[in-house]
Amino acid sequence: MKFSALFITLFFSTLLSAQVVSTIPIFPHADDSVTIIFDATKGNGALTDVPPPIFAHTGVVTNNSASFTSWVNVQGNWGTYDEEVLMTEIGENLYKIKYHIRDFYGVDAEDTIFRMGFVFRNTDGSIVGREADGSDIFVEVYDAGLNVSIISPSYDPYLVELGESIPISAAATFVDSMFLFINDVLITSVEDSSIDYNFLTTEYGEGVIRIKAKSGAEIKEDTAYYFVRPPVTVEALPTDLHQGINYVDDNTVTLVLYAPLKEYVFAVNTFHNWKESVDNYMKVDTDMATFWITISGLTAGEEYAYQYLIDGNLWVADPLAEKILDPNADSGIPISVYPENLEYPAGVSTGIVSVFQTAQPEYDWMVPEFTPPAVEDLVIYELLVRDFASVRSYQTLIDTINYLKTLGVNAIELMPIMEFENNDSWGYNPSFFIALDKYYGTRTKFKEFVDICHQNGIAVLLDIAMNHAFGQCPLVRMWWDPALNAPSAESPYFNTVAKHDYNVGYDFNHESEATKNFRDRVFTYWLNEYNVDGYRFDLSKGFTQNNTLGDVGAWGAYDASRIAIWKEIYDTLIATEEDAILILEHFADNTEEKELANYGFLLWGNMNYNYGEAAMGWGNAGGNSSLFWASYISRGWDNPHAVVYMESHDEERLMYKNETFGNSTIPDYNCKDQNIALARMEQAATFLFTIPGPKMIWMFGELGYDYSIDFGCRVCPKPVRWDYFTDPNRYRLYTIYAALANLKTTYDVFGTDDFTLSVTGPLKRINLNDDAMNVTVLGNFQVTADAVLPNFQHTGWWYEYFTGDSINISTTTDGINMAPGEYRLYTDVRLTTPDIPQSVFDGIATTENGITIYPNPASDIVHIEIETIYTADAQLELYDLTGKLMYVSNNVNLQNGVTGFDVDVKILGLQSGMYITKIIAQGKIYTAKLVVE
Repeated sequence: MKFSALFITLFFSTLLSAQVVSTIPIFPHADDSVTIIFDATKGNGALTDVPPPIFAHTGVVTNNSASFTSWVNVQGNWGTYDEEVLMTEIGENLYKIKYHIRDFYGVDAEDTIFRMGFVFRNTDGSIVGREADGSDIFVEVYDAGLNVSIISPSYDPYLVELGESIPISAAATFVDSMFLFINDVLITSVEDSSIDYNFLTTEYGEGVIRIKAKSGAEIKEDTAYYFVRPPVTVEALPTDLHQGINYVDDNTVTLVLYAPLKEYVFAVNTFHNWKESVDNYMKVDTDMATFWITISGLTAGEEYAYQYLIDGNLWVADPLAEKILDPNADSGIPISVYPENLEYPAGVSTGIVSVFQTAQPEYDWMVPEFTPPAVEDLVIYELLVRDFASVRSYQTLIDTINYLKTLGVNAIELMPIMEFENNDSWGYNPSFFIALDKYYGTRTKFKEFVDICHQNGIAVLLDIAMNHAFGQCPLVRMWWDPALNAPSAESPYFNTVAKHDYNVGYDFNHESEATKNFRDRVFTYWLNEYNVDGYRFDLSKGFTQNNTLGDVGAWGAYDASRIAIWKEIYDTLIATEEDAILILEHFADNTEEKELANYGFLLWGNMNYNYGEAAMGWGNAGGNSSLFWASYISRGWDNPHAVVYMESHDEERLMYKNETFGNSTIPDYNCKDQNIALARMEQAATFLFTIPGPKMIWMFGELGYDYSIDFGCRVCPKPVRWDYFTDPNRYRLYTIYAALANLKTTYDVFGTDDFTLSVTGPLKRINLNDDAMNVTVLGNFQVTADAVLPNFQHTGWWYEYFTGDSINISTTTDGINMAPGEYRLYTDVRLTTPDIPQSVFDGIATTENGITIYPNPASDIVHIEIETIYTADAQLELYDLTGKLMYVSNNVNLQNGVTGFDVDVKILGLQSGMYITKIIAQGKIYTAKLVVE
């Protein structure tokens, strides 16, 4: 055995010149101590010149790991000052840590350790040192005895230019002699534990370096590959090809990558055994920026993984991949949701890889051509698949389509489903813009969902965030400035510094031709491939190169350049799909929004605050609860293009507001009471749906979902409460939503442009006018009774939609007395009364003096008294706690003062339990509890 201390020193120097991490000893064993040396200038270089302290974050790959890149027994508490993983500075940008491998990681003696994995960080974890391609750093752990390793070249294959020398270094332990072969020709041999040789390249192409180490009769070897890169072939890209994957036939693909300022690119893939070769060395178009290659001989229908190797040092997946493999996130996807995933090419690749597949099965669309609802009739349901059900999948959406159809939804707006970083996310951290995120299901299953929606008359809209991208996106990584930790000035896609204060991720340069071509490809792809019906464009106000950093007000001001960008996008998409529904989350100056709305866009109309103030009972004439801006006419727009909503993914849930901040100044009418809060949500919904124009519901608002947006954290998963549907008052709210949606989508009057609003104060009124039918909507949003002026369009008979009651009007301006939170919807044409269960109220206040019931509890005769200041005929109703009507009497005559009457609950056959007593007179409802023994 020959292995000297001098060689360790020399070899250590070689290691530091080539690798991010080196070790002493060179061949660490699981039961030895090891010194880890980290060179911060290598790899991604992120920690270069970052002052200490620097910390390791490390784990091991063992026989218990899920894959060859999956860590277990992880050491280090991220984002903290952790003495256990603190590195010692030993030189400029050099750090070390020493430990006993098995003891440090806490690995049982019977388990096998294959390799150690590392990243390195500053104290708070905001700066992280990794491999150059962003992947984890791995160091092999060896068995005791004869071992051999090629130290240089350190990259496999090693890329060189013709005439360059390849420095070859190798080391071995417990060795007698070593032999160097190049392309199976013995070059040299030594009777030593190391070998060094400079090999001069003389011809283009691939080569093999093989080192054999001999110890007695035992021989081990290590192999490395090199590639002498020929000049890139310049050849015009065929005009019928686009960036990304082009399927030529069942056995052939052409890959196209736009990479200006790059010298050369390999399309390394499974078919070519994941090695750079002449077979995957890409040509370049005459523009000297677009690289392309045609790969033939593929097996029809088989999936192939591939990555681009750019300029010999950057590995990226295809930015226009239709499917990716993520070695970190994919393990968190249930097989039941995504059963057809290709195995990740562990051991030959790191980071995210892209996938192509020829001869993909064609989806047989049941509805190949779908006409979406008219924009003025839209009832949009905004939905996050992650939080819609415990099983987070498109299959769940398919299984619950009847719930949404019965609700009256005619468009579903999905929060982003394009590949986003990690799995647990809102989706606004996109990385691959035309790849369907696998977390929710397969491409075929998503198409089935779209098809099922179309069969049920429901459009599908995709929320998409294309104002920015995040760090896993290849377009970000291809032009990166590690010193700035941002896209470089050379990037054809991104601004080095964002142009506005609300940016997250990395800001696209929206006036760059590269960005324009990319966005057009993305936007048209989903319309064509998945038959979706349009988009909601996230943070659309960010589509500008006008620099307003530090001045949010200036960002929202009229921006002609931004308008031009959006008009260009609109024209492209309408040319692709003339019925496309295009919605902007804009929130800019109304002059800009008006111009975009009049051009054809729909725009989000956030009325969360105003509807919230009204629902909580805090409305006043000063405008806090004004719903005036819910009307497109109030905004001065020509068309009903304001998508008005009370709730969205970005806003606080109104039921949470009601129960937390509701008006409780009247003890007997406390807006924080759940049942009162739900009743006031019915009222708010009535004044949402009946104002003409498209409307949007945030998921489960129809059930009074009352967990805060910040429950857990703002973007954390929220509890899934399908049990709310079985709660009588929550189910009643659902039926109110459904009844209102049915009105909106059935009768033309709810899309009329002839209407008046009196909605600035707490006593609100809407008058809708149409030749076929007129509508008057009234609501008392106060916490005390009051009279609302109806301003009926004419005298005569009017019909209350929810109750079926009728009223003969002789004077159109007389006030109608209304209880707090009461609402009415009158039409002058009798409509079918919707099937809405009675509400079960708990502690609802009487409007005048209340009801007295005695004895209470009662077993037979019960005496009921009520005090009023008028004489009127009244109706008595008894309900059980499920909302079922148990008894009704129209023979109650109220006198000015106290009126008393008896009811025999024994004769009525009421079972023991609690009941709700209601007396209805002159538009007022008096309520009290009755307990039957």
